[in-house]
Amino acid sequence: MSSFRNLFLATFLLAVSSIGGSAQKMRLDYKVEANIIAGGGEYTPFYLMNNRGGTVSFTPNTGYLRAAVMKDIDTTRRFSYGFGLDAMASYNDDVPAYIQQAYASLRFLALGLTVGSQEEYSLLWDKALSSGGWVWSGNSRPIPQVRIGIPEFVNFPWTHGTVQVKGEIAYGRFVDDKYQRHTHGAKENYTTGLLYHRKNLLLRFGKTNKRFYGIVGIDMAAQFGGKTYKGNKLVLDFPSDIKQYFKVFVPLSGGENSPGIDQVNVTGNHLGSYLFAIGTRQKNWEGRIYYEHPFDDHSGMIFRNKADGLWGIEYRSKVPHAVVSGIIVEFLETRDQSGPFLWDKTQQIPIQVSAGDWYYGHVVYNGWVHRGHTIGNPLIISPGYNTDGYLGFKSSRVEALHIGIDGHITPEFDYRFLASLQRGWGTPYFPYIKIEKEFSGMLEVNYAPRQLQGWKFGLSMAVDAGTLVDNNWAIQLGICKSGRIL
Repeated sequence: MSSFRNLFLATFLLAVSSIGGSAQKMRLDYKVEANIIAGGGEYTPFYLMNNRGGTVSFTPNTGYLRAAVMKDIDTTRRFSYGFGLDAMASYNDDVPAYIQQAYASLRFLALGLTVGSQEEYSLLWDKALSSGGWVWSGNSRPIPQVRIGIPEFVNFPWTHGTVQVKGEIAYGRFVDDKYQRHTHGAKENYTTGLLYHRKNLLLRFGKTNKRFYGIVGIDMAAQFGGKTYKGNKLVLDFPSDIKQYFKVFVPLSGGENSPGIDQVNVTGNHLGSYLFAIGTRQKNWEGRIYYEHPFDDHSGMIFRNKADGLWGIEYRSKVPHAVVSGIIVEFLETRDQSGPFLWDKTQQIPIQVSAGDWYYGHVVYNGWVHRGHTIGNPLIISPGYNTDGYLGFKSSRVEALHIGIDGHITPEFDYRFLASLQRGWGTPYFPYIKIEKEFSGMLEVNYAPRQLQGWKFGLSMAVDAGTLVDNNWAIQLGICKSGRIL
């Protein structure tokens, strides 16, 4: 952990030290906001909590104060830098105050480097209306990391602008050790010192001034290292030396110093997705259809899990202050999971059955979760909803319909509507006795008066009805002020 902290501090100080020599050219922004949520039920309603960077508590009747300063990367310059510091104070949360974001970024031509904790969202899908990407959605708190690559699409050499490419590689560390210690049940596993890895590569076909384009890509992530406890007893100690960083990148099986699970399979808990999109750019609007195909092992990578994945269609208006600015309709299907069960071949039964994918889950780690929040698509219900001390996923076989709409009532009033209807079958190994169902919806209205530059006032109403996250309702009031310091 200290190595990541020291590297971040060095990069952050390097960025800040350059302020004195370029203050006249630098833009420094700030944002301050306050939110309060009041209502009834066991939890904060689904859409008031999810896809908000893990900033809203599962506990109902909550709120927070938030203050941030940031400098964005200047993409018009060959070399640029950016940084951000974002602090929060929460009410009715188990952590009353914390740093949400603290990062520094460098950019030279197309290459970028970011060190620290920075909020991230889906690679391609609309962060305001989509239910979220499979690998990353912006649902959980950010993970401190070092990330390097090509963060934005750039022309691929020798293609005359017909092909663009983007991609990044990251290593980091989960920072929910204390949360797991305090939340786990007496007989449940928890892991400390867990490490993080992610890599992605996207190709876009079609010149940017043409009407049609296509996108294909791959997004992969892994958890590795750490110490796993059952109760207060250490049961597994995973190696965290430099060799493990390479073995999760390739990925490769663990060595003799690795627990048996990593020797039989590969080092760490891996997951990922293929991304496909076809889009059109018209004079007054844009649209696309897309599909994100999940995989937890090689069976999903060769499509044995059939049509599992996130299917979507999106419309976005180019008309300023349009009554309907955007519409997204998505369907999430995760029931197949390549079949009912997994069997790793042995000498006694030398047959490999790669099924029972158990999306986001893992037999040792708690799975693709950070501080109780699903890191990927939140329609795979977060373990933070569990009441029995189990820190893993109980509902990974789901079928869900999600709708998102936003637009303007007047130039000063905008709105956003989100709704989903889903059914859950449990997991391949722990199915529900009966199908669980849930409806969740939210209507949000914001007022940004012209006379009060930088001010925004918000009102949201949300409701849940069903048995996956119970029956909840709440109203959220918010006020935000943003502007420029320099």
